[in-house]
Amino acid sequence: MTLHLKSIDEEAAACAAACAGAQIGDPIWHLHHQVLAELLTELIANRIAYIRAEKPEAERALRLRLMRPVYDAAVAPARAAYDAVTAQAQAAYDASFASARAAYGASFAPAQAAYDAAVAPAHLAECPDCPWDGQSILRSN
Repeated sequence: MTLHLKSIDEEAAACAAACAGAQIGDPIWHLHHQVLAELLTELIANRIAYIRAEKPEAERALRLRLMRPVYDAAVAPARAAYDAVTAQAQAAYDASFASARAAYGASFAPAQAAYDAAVAPAHLAECPDCPWDGQSILRSN
């Protein structure tokens, strides 16, 4: 199927008109190019302005043409459920990562201290004029 796109200005006007009643939380088709339908998180005018100003010019008319409200009542609750599960999974991942990072830090700190204690005397003996400050040989002014 070939879309016959109008100018960016015409497509922006048509998008704004089609989405005039859209509210935060309403499902929108093609709000972003890699997501089929998602819930609106800001005013549609903001998204239109962003597309017009920031997206590659060759994509603007198509993005504006396809960004439209979803009318099927089953889509919004399905997307909300999907978003909730995704948020839970992200939270579990974040907690797991934080726990793993803490465990890493707890095991790493003693090893770092032991290494520093062993290396410091050798470094002082072998590099007496070294400006090493524990992080860099370049002194900050």
